[in-house]
Amino acid sequence: MKRKLLLLDLVLLVLLGAVVWRGRQVYLEARAREQRVLKVKLSEEKVAPLPPVPAYTPALAASYIDVALKMLFARDRNPNVIIDATPPAAPPPMPALPQFYGLMVGFGDPGIILAERGGAGQKIYRPGEKVGPFKLLSFDNSHIVLDWDGTKVEKALDELVVRGAPAVAANTASNTPAAPPPASTSNVSPQPLGPGIDVGGGFRACLPNDSTPSGTVQGGMRKVEVATPFGKSCKWEPAK
Repeated sequence: MKRKLLLLDLVLLVLLGAVVWRGRQVYLEARAREQRVLKVKLSEEKVAPLPPVPAYTPALAASYIDVALKMLFARDRNPNVIIDATPPAAPPPMPALPQFYGLMVGFGDPGIILAERGGAGQKIYRPGEKVGPFKLLSFDNSHIVLDWDGTKVEKALDELVVRGAPAVAANTASNTPAAPPPASTSNVSPQPLGPGIDVGGGFRACLPNDSTPSGTVQGGMRKVEVATPFGKSCKWEPAK
């Protein structure tokens, strides 16, 4: 029995020696590998410097305004109220054009005799003057050009003559041919007309349908008729 125990102790001792020897071999190999690694000189590599750290900017509430304006969970994500454009108002209709009664030439600047629709009577107008809502731009012996609210209106003088309308007492001299007197059912002939209203400078206008012959003197005034390119011009001047 003792012999077996001795044999077992001997085997165990041999195994223990083998373990110690193998452990020493592993230790020596590790030390040698460590020395080889430590003796290796590494080459220096140039590394780019790190970018500078950006300056700190404090957060502002206005930076997050889009979060409130474009919030996905809100039905109306746009605070801007879109107002429907109001359609422009329709321009007012052009009023009735003035009535034409004649031209005034041969006595100063040429003028045209007009009367506003519904106005008090006839009056001489010259370019640049207002005729009710219109402005007189120019005229000749056949056409007239008016301005209404920035719109140029050109008409023939014949279109502004009111057909069949009763004659209105003229405020100035008219050189248009006198209209024939209205037909009378009686046999009484019309009486000749005399000087009209004062038109300045001591002159008086010839009334419409004035049948008094040229050179007639009435009330200290003499009738004068002058032929012009626009027709016959008529006035009453002081008799000398």
